[in-house]
Amino acid sequence: MKLSNKPVLFVLLCVVLAIVPLASDYVLGIVSEILIFAIFAMSLNLLVGYTGLMSFGHSAFFGMATYTVIALGVHLGLSGWWGALAGIAASTLLAAIVGVFCIRVSGIPFLMLTMAFSQLLFAAALKWRSVTGGTDGLIGFTPPELFGVSLGASATARYAVVVIGFVLVLAFLWALVRSPLGSIFIGIRDNEQRMRAVGYPVQRFKLIAFTIAGGLAGVGGALYALFNAYVSTDILHWHLSGDALIMVVLGGGGTVIGPAVGAAIFLLLKNFISSYNEYWSLWVGVIFILCVMFLRQGVWGFVAGKFAAARALGGAAPAPQANGAAGEVK
Repeated sequence: MKLSNKPVLFVLLCVVLAIVPLASDYVLGIVSEILIFAIFAMSLNLLVGYTGLMSFGHSAFFGMATYTVIALGVHLGLSGWWGALAGIAASTLLAAIVGVFCIRVSGIPFLMLTMAFSQLLFAAALKWRSVTGGTDGLIGFTPPELFGVSLGASATARYAVVVIGFVLVLAFLWALVRSPLGSIFIGIRDNEQRMRAVGYPVQRFKLIAFTIAGGLAGVGGALYALFNAYVSTDILHWHLSGDALIMVVLGGGGTVIGPAVGAAIFLLLKNFISSYNEYWSLWVGVIFILCVMFLRQGVWGFVAGKFAAARALGGAAPAPQANGAAGEVK
């Protein structure tokens, strides 16, 4: 899909998001959840799709921000807005610290090390009941107000906050992947050895990508805290990272909007199938396998590819015709 089409798609997306509040509170809740996990999946895609770093510990940064917002509100009475800023900062700092250790390896060891750090944080939250609430979770958080309207009382206010966060993250990622820094990330993904050979400090740029991705996951986690007003240890478990990875693959890795499409597909399937069958994860798994087999580039990648091919075919110049034996071109 051509670059010139991207602003049009962005405006169209904003129009659709502006229309959603006309629906019921139930629809607003589902769309808000999709947008939150779209941010989470897009942040993981910065590692998986653009830098070539497969992570199974991304939930640690999402959960860190969520726990920071809720814990500061419950234990210290801090406003959710300040808590959200603190949560994003905490997840970014955690990503920088974890990244220092993880970028020293690659491939399967990198994947296992990220998962190990995530599980370490999960175990700490499980045992530190006085702060995290353990398996019971942390309750008692009072959502902040938006222009005098409590987020806890208004689904529209919660949706507005989530939409603002989603649009800002989407715009940031669109700008990032088209910047010189984004080109370096893509170069590392495509040929790390060549990037080293031409003099780029690959490890440093991997750490930058890891830190940015962790910070963006923190944005999703902070919004999840404001939206849900509750957190439990499940949010730190590695299976949430696995869900995000499925979203990336379903929508299309290496595309900005693809993981958001994957998040929508995953959560809509989960909500629809689970209302009819308790084994919803089995059917989602089957759909995921079929997608991997027949849509290697993901749903959005497939649609964008078809659209680009149709434009190229429609814009192709007609073949020149020969005029007589002299072979003049008309």
